[in-house]
Amino acid sequence: MDINYENDPIYPENNVYPPTWEFDDEKAMRLYRRAKKEQWDEEDLNWKKYEEIVSGLDRKQRLALAYWWALLSNFDNATPVFAYALVKASERNLPVTIRALLTTITYDENRHNVLCGFAIDKAMKGFPFNFKPQDDLERKAKLNVEWVWWNGSRYWKGYVEAYNKYTLDILFTSFMMGEAAATTVFSGMKDKTKIPTFKDAFRNLTVDETRHYAFTHLILNNNLNKMNEEKKMFVTKQMRAGFVFLSLITYKPPKEFWKLPPWYEEVHEKMEELAIDAGLGLPTIEERERIWREAVARVASNVKRFNVKVPSMPEIGINGDEDIELKEDDLVAAIF
Repeated sequence: MDINYENDPIYPENNVYPPTWEFDDEKAMRLYRRAKKEQWDEEDLNWKKYEEIVSGLDRKQRLALAYWWALLSNFDNATPVFAYALVKASERNLPVTIRALLTTITYDENRHNVLCGFAIDKAMKGFPFNFKPQDDLERKAKLNVEWVWWNGSRYWKGYVEAYNKYTLDILFTSFMMGEAAATTVFSGMKDKTKIPTFKDAFRNLTVDETRHYAFTHLILNNNLNKMNEEKKMFVTKQMRAGFVFLSLITYKPPKEFWKLPPWYEEVHEKMEELAIDAGLGLPTIEERERIWREAVARVASNVKRFNVKVPSMPEIGINGDEDIELKEDDLVAAIF
């Protein structure tokens, strides 16, 4: 290969080199500074107090706490999602401020996932893979978690493949929907939980999710006015995908897309009852419906300014501009 070193090199496409630095997006810089200041350490939470509390609970209550955090981990297992987004953002030479923010979110999500692991391990060590059920309820609860994680693997495949067709700003629309709901859910759980360790955890999670929502708002607003109708329609689909994916933990699982055991809902409701008795602080179904309606309204007010249609959400009584049905093999990329 002949190289003329007298000329500037021509870099390969889709490469993380050369590094670039443009700091003219002050909104992104402010959010980056905020992300650095708002960091917290999951190990600093009072886990000793949590262990004292769970030691006074019965087996089923401890299992219910582990169960709920294990389901949450399906969504908080998002470190590779944002690590992958960071790679793609770098390959496509997005602004350094966006890459910096993705770095902070990657770190946040790792912390959230470790937090889930601590809560599970200290309530029911080894759950679910090194857990021996003692009855049919425990067996089905274990399988519920494993099949939820299996569905998560389906979403990961869709997420990775979606980058071949769509840009990061479009893919993150479902993230915006989830964050809008999560901020309210976690804030409410902070006030309701009877476990002090969880009160601090949910407070910190709310801070992070609020900042993540601000990130999705920023990146979408920077790009929505440049989108053609096909891309705007995928944004609409992503909003629906975000609800379908995330309502399993923040509301209840829609029949659409999810492949779950026939006993899933019955067992899930029983485990939620036990978790509430244990002091978790879950909102009621009515409260969760209200939270989701508010989340949809919040996102809708943003995207409608750019003539993006809002999907119908019949589960929570929202008649949108477009009826979206997600099929089994649809290319959706919901993230949390």
